[in-house]
Amino acid sequence: MKPRWIVGAAVLIGALGAGLWLGRGTYTSAQIGTSYVAKQTCSCLFVVRRSAEACSRDYEAQGIERLTVQPAASGVTVSALGGLLSATAEFEAGFGCHLVN
Repeated sequence: MKPRWIVGAAVLIGALGAGLWLGRGTYTSAQIGTSYVAKQTCSCLFVVRRSAEACSRDYEAQGIERLTVQPAASGVTVSALGGLLSATAEFEAGFGCHLVN
């Protein structure tokens, strides 16, 4: 008979693996969403020169409620999943905004 801790460790590893496998879609969606919001918000603020409040109304409230948008002097950083994932877009004169990570 195997010791109980080996069985418990195997169950824990299996549960962790299943959680990571099932959560891969959430991670991918957050990655795409943060990049999109960073680029669009940067363009809204620095190319079109709208206010931050006006730019935030471009998105559905439910779509960005879990994102943290942080405008800076020449760009925007957007974080998701509690800061585990982020995307940054910077403004470059003559070229507009582009993702830097």
